[in-house]
Amino acid sequence: MKTNNPGSIASLIAQRISSDTNAKHRCRNSGSIKHVILDNVLPESLALEIYKNFPRNEDMNLRDGLQERKFISVEFPSYSSLIKDCLYAFQEPIVIDLIASLFEINDLSGDPELYAGGISSMTGGCYLNPHIDNSHDRLRQRFRRLNTLYYVSHDWQSETEGSLQLWPEGLKGNSITIPSKFNRLVIMATDKKSIHSVSKISNQTKSRRLCVSNYYFSPTSAEGYKYYHSTSFRGFPGELVKDLVLRSSAQIRTTLKSMTGTFFGSVISTGHFRKHDNHND
Repeated sequence: MKTNNPGSIASLIAQRISSDTNAKHRCRNSGSIKHVILDNVLPESLALEIYKNFPRNEDMNLRDGLQERKFISVEFPSYSSLIKDCLYAFQEPIVIDLIASLFEINDLSGDPELYAGGISSMTGGCYLNPHIDNSHDRLRQRFRRLNTLYYVSHDWQSETEGSLQLWPEGLKGNSITIPSKFNRLVIMATDKKSIHSVSKISNQTKSRRLCVSNYYFSPTSAEGYKYYHSTSFRGFPGELVKDLVLRSSAQIRTTLKSMTGTFFGSVISTGHFRKHDNHND
């Protein structure tokens, strides 16, 4: 089977999801932030090729602010076509339908614009503060429901640094730590209560935590009613002043975007996106 196009990679992802007959049970019983973890998602040789084709940090955009430090991209040079194919594989209907079934969402759809999706690289000094994601897609027509995080960091060894952290009891409770293991897929709900973060990576770390990320949307919210909020960051436990600043910033952005509406809201959004193209070329 040819594997360097979105359709064939999607078939491999679908096979892995379908083979895990216990995944829906784990998802149902995963707590207030519903999530499921799948390891060995793609054949190891293919996952390794994706890792080798990942763009260098110098070819990505650095987001460096109070709430985060990471390298991101939704544009790919010709040598990274495999990365692009892997990214869009998660937008194929066969994958979306299986993920929707796991989380029992009957009106889930993808996002070829990759709004706030794409790829990311994190290395020494990088982190992502606790936050809830923007509630909607770019045009505020659908609610953001799920996020897939596929890790391809072949040389990543840490069980604590650069780990996904879920905060089901809020920041005053304990977090669920999910290491960024090579060839691991995490699918998680993104609703009003889905506070998550990435633990800080020590400055001495040279290896890179690499992730392929996608979002999925629905015309209905998980809560069953309409609402809107911008991406809302918090401080890590103990970061009291930082927490106050970030919460104030989130409130201001949410208010401005609510007042300016869909068009201007998309302009001032912190999200990144790309127009859909023919990803089979």
